[in-house]
Amino acid sequence: MRQAIARRMAQSKREAPHYYLLLHIDMTSALETRGQYNEAIASGDIAAAPDTKASINDMLVRATALALTKYPEFNATIDEAGAVTEHPQQNICIGIALDDGLIAPAILDAGSKSLTQIAAETKDLIARAKASRMKPQELNDGTFTITNLRAYGVETLIGIIQPPQTAILGAGSVMPRPVVRDGQVAVRQMMKVALSADHRATDGAQGAQFLAELKRLLENPVLLVV
Repeated sequence: MRQAIARRMAQSKREAPHYYLLLHIDMTSALETRGQYNEAIASGDIAAAPDTKASINDMLVRATALALTKYPEFNATIDEAGAVTEHPQQNICIGIALDDGLIAPAILDAGSKSLTQIAAETKDLIARAKASRMKPQELNDGTFTITNLRAYGVETLIGIIQPPQTAILGAGSVMPRPVVRDGQVAVRQMMKVALSADHRATDGAQGAQFLAELKRLLENPVLLVV
């Protein structure tokens, strides 16, 4: 597995002209909304299994899927001839650490799924990945990847694009930080994200627009639960 990872990452760095954009996102409201959302699941006000409460990563997947519907140029693959194909479904790969290495199976058609569905499917996908019971399309049909090391307290993660995809989003930990709001210093829960994208398919201005939409969605989390 590690040899396969090395081959694919070396291919990506060799063939894809990466560009990188970093952005801070205020996750204070997202954390509050997540808490209220999970309380509603626990009380039965939202129909879902109690063990499928939403995580920050689930909210990130949901926001990314919605942003990709608005900016489909990042929901694309590129073939050996350099032809770029945009895909109608947002098949978002998530990094899952196994003993032998990292894999990134996809949550299929994430753009059509609610936050509750994404939370349930993510939990199921992780369990099946650890048991080596993934479906071929989950391994082969991804159109965009999210990778994070939030559990380890990592602030910034800049990913390498997974061929034949054209972009990957790295997410750091949510951390309390002093920020300026209305001329006053306040402590907010901040997360840094890093977009790595292929310059053959998009440019920096497009990447900035995509990240701005992702920021808008995560900082207005009611948009993720409707």
